[in-house]
Amino acid sequence: MRMKKLILWAPLLAACLLAFAGPPVYPGAKPVDALNEASKKAGRPNVLAYNTFDSFEKVYEFYKTKGVERVHNVNAQEKFAMIVFKESGYTVAIGWHEDSKESGTVIHISKGGGQ
Repeated sequence: MRMKKLILWAPLLAACLLAFAGPPVYPGAKPVDALNEASKKAGRPNVLAYNTFDSFEKVYEFYKTKGVERVHNVNAQEKFAMIVFKESGYTVAIGWHEDSKESGTVIHISKGGGQ
């Protein structure tokens, strides 16, 4: 009898857990230690930074299919997008700047609205 109840509740439990999970880290992206340390020192431990040398457009396409786009600005010198994950309270900010392109595309994942 317990097994039947577990089988009935398992899909609902899995859906609830996924709803509160954070957004995925872009495949192959690496943590940016300097930015993450600066966030901690600034009292913002819920902000994590990653970077990838994949194009801004590729990273943007990955995240925009998973959340709700709030901002998307692109010009020759900089590119920026913000994707919100309402169910879990996370925000992903994606940025690329011409003058710091050696850093690649930078991804900030934050809990609680992300600033």
